[in-house]
Amino acid sequence: MPKKLLLTSLISLISIALLLLITWMIIVPRSDIQKLEKGYVEVTYENKKVEYKITDKKPSSWIVLTDIPKSAYQAIVISEDWAFFEHEGVDVNQLKKATLDSVSGKRTRGASTISQQVVKNLFLTPEKTMSRKLKEVLITLYLEQNVSKTKILEIYLNIIEYGEGLYGIENASRHYFKKSSSKLTVREGAFLAMLLPNPKRHAESFRKKELTPFAQKIVNNILKKMKMAHFLTKEQFAKESKGRFSWEKRSTQNSGFNEQGLEGDSKTIHEKLRDNLENTTDKIKKNLPPGETFEKKYKEDRDTLIGDEPDYDPDALIEDESGLEEEFRVD
Repeated sequence: MPKKLLLTSLISLISIALLLLITWMIIVPRSDIQKLEKGYVEVTYENKKVEYKITDKKPSSWIVLTDIPKSAYQAIVISEDWAFFEHEGVDVNQLKKATLDSVSGKRTRGASTISQQVVKNLFLTPEKTMSRKLKEVLITLYLEQNVSKTKILEIYLNIIEYGEGLYGIENASRHYFKKSSSKLTVREGAFLAMLLPNPKRHAESFRKKELTPFAQKIVNNILKKMKMAHFLTKEQFAKESKGRFSWEKRSTQNSGFNEQGLEGDSKTIHEKLRDNLENTTDKIKKNLPPGETFEKKYKEDRDTLIGDEPDYDPDALIEDESGLEEEFRVD
């Protein structure tokens, strides 16, 4: 290669490297992130808008991670980002799955880890663009290098939303269970984890004082994951699965959401769900406009169902649809 061409290429590479460095220095809020290891985040909610402020003063509702029962926050971690303590801030495997699904036209969540969700809340706008995602990744990598995993998790638990205007695990615990988060049980932790993808909607169980079929399924799945990850023994899993919350009108066994169906009812829950589906299908078919088929209507509704949900959180990790056993397989 001629010396002139080699020199030109070298200058170009140096220019690109400098440009990337300058961009990184502009994008990454280094001083704010460095304050987080020994600092706190104050959350204010007014006029349906939330604001986060990094502060040296500990907010009154802040709870340190060591004061929360490990089994309770493990339920949230295993639900939101089960590889949190293994990855470097960005879960490459989940990001790869989300990218492939996006390329193939499937609708997925944003594959954001707990660390990325902290970054998104504290430093970025909720816009859904590739540039915002790139900023999120760059800031997250810097966060992971300068703030410990335990502190990141502590911040996450203290700033995320658990209901309308309800931020932080301490406020959530007092709201849903009338006690400090330092006294949370593993089942209560699983309930809070169930809320997180869509807390305003999923809090319906608490408002009705009875677990919905969806809530029962998710809570039990989280407990099952904890058993598979050896966070719960078989005996603990069996006990927690049969438990109930203080605000429930009826016990889980009487709520009709177990595999055997309603107590005192000859139909199983699967038969009831099938009957409800058939009744709904018949109603839709009767009300279809001329020239429209049920199959076409069903496909349209199915494809827009998630996208039309105003409170759907696209930035949680996608679920592994290959099964729980695959997630926690021990070789």
